[in-house]
Amino acid sequence: MMFQPVGGMDQIPKAFSDKLSGKITLGAEVQEIRQTGEGVRVVYKKNGKKAEMLGDYCICTIPLTVLKNISADFTEPMKTAIKSINYATAGKIGLQFKNRFWETEDRILGGITTTNMDITQIWYPSSDFYSKKGLLVGYYNFGQNAVKYGNLPLAEREKLALAQGSKIHPEYKKEFETSFSVAWQKTKYSEGGWASYSESDLKNYYPILNEPQGRIYFAGEHLSHLTGWMAGSFESARLVVSQIHERVVKESSKAAAATVS
Repeated sequence: MMFQPVGGMDQIPKAFSDKLSGKITLGAEVQEIRQTGEGVRVVYKKNGKKAEMLGDYCICTIPLTVLKNISADFTEPMKTAIKSINYATAGKIGLQFKNRFWETEDRILGGITTTNMDITQIWYPSSDFYSKKGLLVGYYNFGQNAVKYGNLPLAEREKLALAQGSKIHPEYKKEFETSFSVAWQKTKYSEGGWASYSESDLKNYYPILNEPQGRIYFAGEHLSHLTGWMAGSFESARLVVSQIHERVVKESSKAAAATVS
């Protein structure tokens, strides 16, 4: 479902942050994920110094493109599965304009223009209609187009987006103010847009990736059938939390029964 949080997509992690005040460690780059006798040990680097965090369980949501290069106590089948999944190449550019000419002149209120050009798509905002300024997605491309744009300097990406977009909206160059672009395959800690499974991957690797490694569980869009969507991440997270809850309840019941006997 194409719902959007009021104020932007980053309002979702901000809401978690507000609820978990003091419990989130930011700026920490994971170096190792290790099993211990009674739990999990995660080694990370922060401000150039190594530290570690201990827990009864670990839910690892690191993209597989990054996880494959982190030392971890995983089985060989799991390591093979992690290394075998390809990720999509994708790029976007946000273009800010002095006014929202697509609304006032063309009566476009949200939605997408699909093109046969390198930019592939133009996405229009679905909020703040008829306000003074506006920002739209000048391109959302994939595959080789995303590779081509991702390899360009930022100024060149902007230039191409404006040139091709102007064929649809002549107001582009006159009303343009600034831009921001991203190539997910070149973004550290992502290194790709989303997991791209083949039929063979779904059969041979997907089941392995969805199984825990001892007390280490895995979650994320890449562990759902809604890859590339936040909804897939939510679905995966809910499943894993339920699995851990059931495991803890079961183990607690066993321990209580053993104590009584």
